[in-house]
Amino acid sequence: MSAYRAGASLIEDGMPGQRTPRPQGLVVVLLIIRVLVGVAAVVIGVLNARGHAAVAAHAADWGLPAPGLATWLGCALLIVFGLGLALGLATRLCALVVLLVVLVLVATAGRVDGGVPLFGGALLAAGCLVLLARGGGARQLLDRIDSQEW
Repeated sequence: MSAYRAGASLIEDGMPGQRTPRPQGLVVVLLIIRVLVGVAAVVIGVLNARGHAAVAAHAADWGLPAPGLATWLGCALLIVFGLGLALGLATRLCALVVLLVVLVLVATAGRVDGGVPLFGGALLAAGCLVLLARGGGARQLLDRIDSQEW
């Protein structure tokens, strides 16, 4: 008698290294998170750019070096990379840049003022972390610039 018994295949769930398809519900949730985080980043950037003088005056109180330049840079980064998130252009890269800007916002404005900069920034940072970990979901214009597997 042979000791060999037919069992489950080693590649039953696909070839090693092959990506398994995501459930459809997760793809839609990631799409919603990506668009909401992108739109929120653009809105924050535009509002800060429109009231730049007041934001720069507050940034001096928060302890930012070169508050005028720092607020313009933060506004531009939020608008450009927020649009990239909303459209699905290199989602993980855009989420990383937005996350870094929001962390600076939380560390400066949130530390001094609290309230919306602290909790709104923390919520936006959580959305960016989800996008960094899982990707941007469906309906992306360019999703192959960064690695799909983490």
